[in-house]
Amino acid sequence: MRTLSTMHEPTPGGDPGDRRYQRQLLLVIMLSVMAFGSLMTIVTVSLDQIAQDLGSTRATITWTISGLMVAVAVTTPIGGKLGDIYGNRRMLLIGLAGGSAATFLCAWAPNAILLIVFRVLFGIFGGLVNPNAMSLMIRAYGIERRATALGWFNFAMTGSPVVGVVVSGPLIDRAGWRPVFVGFACVSALALIVAAVIARPTPRLEGTPIDVQGAATLAAGVLAGLLTITRFLETMRDEGIGGAVSNPWVLLLAATSALSIRLFIAAERRSPAPLLKLEYFGRRNFTMPMIAAALTQFAYMGGFVVTPKLLGDGYGWTIGSAALLIASRPAAFSAASLLGGKLPSLIGLRKPVIIGTCFMIASMVAFTAASALTSLVGIILITGGLALSGIAAGVSQPSVAATMVGAVDPVDMGIANGMNQQVTMIGIVCGIQTMSVLVGDDPSSTRFALTFGFGGLIAVGGLLAALSVPDADRRLAA
Repeated sequence: MRTLSTMHEPTPGGDPGDRRYQRQLLLVIMLSVMAFGSLMTIVTVSLDQIAQDLGSTRATITWTISGLMVAVAVTTPIGGKLGDIYGNRRMLLIGLAGGSAATFLCAWAPNAILLIVFRVLFGIFGGLVNPNAMSLMIRAYGIERRATALGWFNFAMTGSPVVGVVVSGPLIDRAGWRPVFVGFACVSALALIVAAVIARPTPRLEGTPIDVQGAATLAAGVLAGLLTITRFLETMRDEGIGGAVSNPWVLLLAATSALSIRLFIAAERRSPAPLLKLEYFGRRNFTMPMIAAALTQFAYMGGFVVTPKLLGDGYGWTIGSAALLIASRPAAFSAASLLGGKLPSLIGLRKPVIIGTCFMIASMVAFTAASALTSLVGIILITGGLALSGIAAGVSQPSVAATMVGAVDPVDMGIANGMNQQVTMIGIVCGIQTMSVLVGDDPSSTRFALTFGFGGLIAVGGLLAALSVPDADRRLAA
């Protein structure tokens, strides 16, 4: 029998009225996620330099991004479940320790293969950090103020990387990419120390066995599924859709993913302590916001990789100038997250999700219109599109996460956060891969317009999912 244990935890999760602890925890989380978000942007803009230094190709080094995101997508639900069983604070500290070590190893990677391996290792530990940091915030604010807590969490997730990029950008120009990894390894180590002092323990599930079979089959299914999508799109780019459909690796990976998910479902039905209760997927307030978030992030991150190419090929901007302009998107995301945390108490949990998807559609429309221009009007449209997409994500994500957490039993908060982040990460990977293949190496305005138009179509799917979210009681969303 599993029981909640607070035997060694006199203040489990903190007092919801303890404002000082809430502010201190926000600092912990900002330090904890700074390396993850900042290095994602820095590696993206430094792919050519890293490839040249390691004697590799840009296509190979791109796996330092894709491999990390796949690792996060696979491990995040498991990290959330481990937090439910062993405590969110403990799993956060383990994730920070491992992430700091992996980041330091990246700085000394002698070749591309080891750099990719170390980045994947960093992603695995990131799967422990993110869901447990989110759960700590929710517990610190109390379940009734979970949307506010998640607004602050998203503020930390998007605001701190902007600071990191601004500070480390000049360092790359002067000393290269390796010292940046050393610097962020130190930031993660500092986060570990501060978290050990400040973060309070949370309730644990005593005597709950780990659903190893469920965790393994879910991880295998998600990994094979993401590799199927990646391989399919790469093959389609080189051989056309006919070659992609008949490619033996695509077929094998797709079959492996389907079989693994089937085994996961069978394992969860038999397990006395499942990784995730399958009944949750039958609840619209669990599945619909998750789908809406994934489709919205498809457009958000797909646009993230295509916009610099539009600025470079269509408008003749340098990489540095494009990166500075694109930083306005996470800045808007960060600022809008605070509004997103307050809106549920005013208009409920459903409407912010709908508003967010509408803003994302509008951003894709702005990018599509800018694709045919090379004037100041086009730059204004691009800037507006960046701001709209950042606001879209910031307004909607706190309500998405709060709705999902409210749909599950309190003891499953960690796994709910983990599933939310996993499905969102799947949307991100699919968006990056799909829109990168669609735009290809063609600098024509037509190709850019079609790519952004496709992103807008996916965002419309997110709107349809958002409209299917049940309208929760405003008093519970306050």
